[in-house]
Amino acid sequence: MPQYLFSTRRGRWLALLTTVLVYSAPAGAETGKAPDPAAAARGEPLYVEHCQSCHGVRGIGEPMIPPLIRLPGFFSAPALDDSQHAWHHSDEDLARTIAEGSTRSPRMPGWGKILSQREIRDIIAYIKSLWGPRALECQGPKHMSCN
Repeated sequence: MPQYLFSTRRGRWLALLTTVLVYSAPAGAETGKAPDPAAAARGEPLYVEHCQSCHGVRGIGEPMIPPLIRLPGFFSAPALDDSQHAWHHSDEDLARTIAEGSTRSPRMPGWGKILSQREIRDIIAYIKSLWGPRALECQGPKHMSCN
């Protein structure tokens, strides 16, 4: 967009709105819905490159270390397939964790300066491609009341 569009009050609001829409727009999946196969296919190599070393092949996670023998503050990387609770989080929550990292564990860095929002959404689409129909249907806050 031309720079002069951002020099007015209206232009600044337009820029802010555009940023919000781009950040929040689901580009390959939507909470509670199956991912777009093309987005999942783009996300798989990104997952392999940036996530697989901790979260495992096809999102199986790291083995849990018993609390009595693990270092204080150490958390194993959770499974991202539907065997644990990744599907309890909305797409927006997953995107925020990937972009900003985890406050729970310093082992989960923020990837927002390395990955674009589209790449993050493609990774989420790939992760969701590992889930079964029930996890997809019950994703996010709905999991609390889903049978």
